[in-house]
Amino acid sequence: MPIVPNRIAKAALMFCAAAFCANTCKAQTAVARPPAVGSLVTLSKALSWLPADTETLIVASGPFLIPPLETEVDEDRTRLLSKEEINEKFEALPTLLVGLPKGLLERLNSRKVAFAMEGSRHFRSPAELGEMPYEGCNIVVFADDIASLGDAFMKDSNSAGTKFEEVEGQRVAVFQEELEEDVWTALVVFPKPGVLVVATNREYLREVLARIGGARGPRALPDELPEWKYVNTRARCWALRHYDKSQANLDPSSPLGAEKFADFPNDKAIGLVFNFDPVPGRGTTITYLSGAKDVLGIVREGLFSS
Repeated sequence: MPIVPNRIAKAALMFCAAAFCANTCKAQTAVARPPAVGSLVTLSKALSWLPADTETLIVASGPFLIPPLETEVDEDRTRLLSKEEINEKFEALPTLLVGLPKGLLERLNSRKVAFAMEGSRHFRSPAELGEMPYEGCNIVVFADDIASLGDAFMKDSNSAGTKFEEVEGQRVAVFQEELEEDVWTALVVFPKPGVLVVATNREYLREVLARIGGARGPRALPDELPEWKYVNTRARCWALRHYDKSQANLDPSSPLGAEKFADFPNDKAIGLVFNFDPVPGRGTTITYLSGAKDVLGIVREGLFSS
């Protein structure tokens, strides 16, 4: 069962966002975090399920509907997009978090999502071309109970010969697909009524399910991080990344460490914040946090150096 290939778009959100910093870096006033719409699971609760060393968080605020599977491909990838097309691309960001196997996406088509989030860590170089492999998961919280749809999907997957595993007492469907030279895994589980989890890594999923089951531990991306000052949690889509120093020499997207793979090498980089709001006058803001004195100079050099 093929996996819907939207990971590249999500990766571009966090790893190419710094390209806009020279022109758009500015502070965004922080606001109180709202509860999820139509759900007993709040955003704060879902955040507590993520492993403590989660480095990147992307959130799509609902309500919105799971979109139908796209079959059209824009052949002219080099043409310039109009202002209207660019706005449409940004407005579609919330749906990019739902990286689901095709059969599941078809079943969930037009279901209302209260919010969706993705936590990720440990980005690595791909074998050849393609997106960087990473450990993480999508958590999709629906406005209604989807237990019957989940049961039907698991039953159909079993009939199709899908591999299943048990992780933290939960039945997990396992899908794999080769993209470029890397094999991507999607681990699908419905741990609570109205909640869907799709993970790329078993150990990451194991900790998420343990926390959903009541295990406690330090929270991912705690409130004292400076990035939270610039997050607008009322935006349609928002994200933050707090650079993990322990992974710097293994992560080609990190600006930290001895090996300078990133476009913006900066040993004093702290993190990134992205906010998108389609409301006129708000638009998109990207905040790049760094202790370097000439942070804009670093970004410009990364943008325009050959």
